[in-house]
Amino acid sequence: MSYLNRKLHIITLITILTILGMYPSNIEQNVEFSASQAYNHLEEYMELSPIIPDSPSNLQFRSYVTQYLEVNQWDVEIQNWYHQDANRTLHNIIAKKSTSETPNGIVVIGAHYDTRIFADRDPDPSKRELPVPGANDGGSGVAVLLELGRVLDIPKTLEVWLVFFDAEDQGGITGWTGGLSGWCIGSTYFVEQLSGSDRQQIQVAIIVDIVGDFNLNLFKESASDPKYVQQIWDVATDLGYSDSFVDRWGGSITDDHVPFLTAGIPAVDIIQQQSIEGNIFIPEHHTTSDLIEYVSPSSLEKVGRTLEYYLETNLSTITSVSTTSHTSETDVPVPSFPDRSLGLIIISALIVFVLIEKKSTIKDLEN
Repeated sequence: MSYLNRKLHIITLITILTILGMYPSNIEQNVEFSASQAYNHLEEYMELSPIIPDSPSNLQFRSYVTQYLEVNQWDVEIQNWYHQDANRTLHNIIAKKSTSETPNGIVVIGAHYDTRIFADRDPDPSKRELPVPGANDGGSGVAVLLELGRVLDIPKTLEVWLVFFDAEDQGGITGWTGGLSGWCIGSTYFVEQLSGSDRQQIQVAIIVDIVGDFNLNLFKESASDPKYVQQIWDVATDLGYSDSFVDRWGGSITDDHVPFLTAGIPAVDIIQQQSIEGNIFIPEHHTTSDLIEYVSPSSLEKVGRTLEYYLETNLSTITSVSTTSHTSETDVPVPSFPDRSLGLIIISALIVFVLIEKKSTIKDLEN
């Protein structure tokens, strides 16, 4: 083998090793949101349902979430406070995770986990004082957040908070005041307790609620921050989910994003506002029929994968946090290095190496 050929061999090997050394994490962390895993969490949720504020099932749910997320390397804290009007102690679950000691921003992903005390929209009047099971209205958002807790590869620029809000769904019931006329009590308290520094660091809060319908039909919620809404819907379209993430603006919903907006923090509400049959939200909303058989694993996956890709690509471009506004990150998404491209580069390099080796062998034989 000539000196030149040996030199080419060495250069090729160095190239291959350099590529492998630069991108090991993309191979190791290529885990995608799983519909079945999310649905498993929903099944666990329904085993505890109804999850009424300050009830034994509420405590069991908090234990389940805490143990699961801690195993997946999240720092979990319980935010407790006494709600005097309802004479109950309420509990938000806050899980935080970052891959850097100095992230440039915080993204909050939130869902309420309480179920409504009374099924006051049930078509059967005799059932209207029974609790709502909450498979879709409560459970679907919880399932998405818990599966994100397993699969999310958090960019080094970000810290992500998964927040499970208590007492979102008790509005209009005697004794439940505060929040937004009795609604969104947990998220209102959460925002009120944020430090000034955290308020400045939060880039956006994304709320996930009622996202499990078999005919998932998500309009853009009109009070939500339009820039972030469009970014999320664009990702959903790129993933082939435009049938569910509908390119149409809907109405304004009283939900857990509103306290963030009131505090000047950009927020998005991902929620089904209307079923394809024309029902408000879903046909089972606030009835005893809000059961797991009406929740589609595929719908959970559509929402979960959209958020997974959005957080791992679009929001990874944050470089600084403005102290006067919440629009400091660039609007141009920079996707993470695709594993498929990495594989093609490695294969190409190996082919080059083999061809050089073959050519060298032939020349040696000829000589």
